[in-house]
Amino acid sequence: MAVTLLINAGGASQRMGQPKALLPVPGSGEPLIRHIAARLLPLADELLVIANDPAVVEAVQPLDARWQRAARWQRAARWQTAARCLPDAFPNSGPLGGLATGLAVMEGWCICVACDLPFVQPAVFRYLLEQASDEWDAVVPLIANRPEPLHALYHRRCLPAIEAALQTGRRRMDSFLPGVRTRFVTEAELRGIDPDLRSFVNVNTPEEWATAGNFPPV
Repeated sequence: MAVTLLINAGGASQRMGQPKALLPVPGSGEPLIRHIAARLLPLADELLVIANDPAVVEAVQPLDARWQRAARWQRAARWQTAARCLPDAFPNSGPLGGLATGLAVMEGWCICVACDLPFVQPAVFRYLLEQASDEWDAVVPLIANRPEPLHALYHRRCLPAIEAALQTGRRRMDSFLPGVRTRFVTEAELRGIDPDLRSFVNVNTPEEWATAGNFPPV
């Protein structure tokens, strides 16, 4: 099945005070968004970034030429196309608008992640992809019985429900889930793969970034 890696990087990063997507990863100094992409791209056919900041767009543009030359991407047969960057087609609608923007230009399934997940685990998304089928429109993890919609899978079939939510002023990222067929993945399932649930840790403030700890290797 076709899989797009969709990184939602259109937010203002107000609590961080600077674009979270551009935070320098300790050791490599590469922008955080590139670190996330490097972790998950072997699972996808293409990379799609939703970003309004020209600096974020510039940060991901070098991915194609440099990464396709690298041996690790030659081994990843599903890595075929260049990174695409789109501005949010639904301004001031939060990450839900970013998801709608991405789904409108792709086919099949997308791995949807925020740009502030430094410890994102490919193994978790492999498991989520194993649950994806024609039976479901979304595959969404539950942590403490609450959905994690910015660490999830969505099929393009979700787009009408998302657009309906936006048209009625519902901007919560999970507001459309009751209108689609959702496979919720329990915390017990997730802990079998990621015992400490590190994949779901995000960084929103300078203090959280400073105490993030060791980053997983690419």
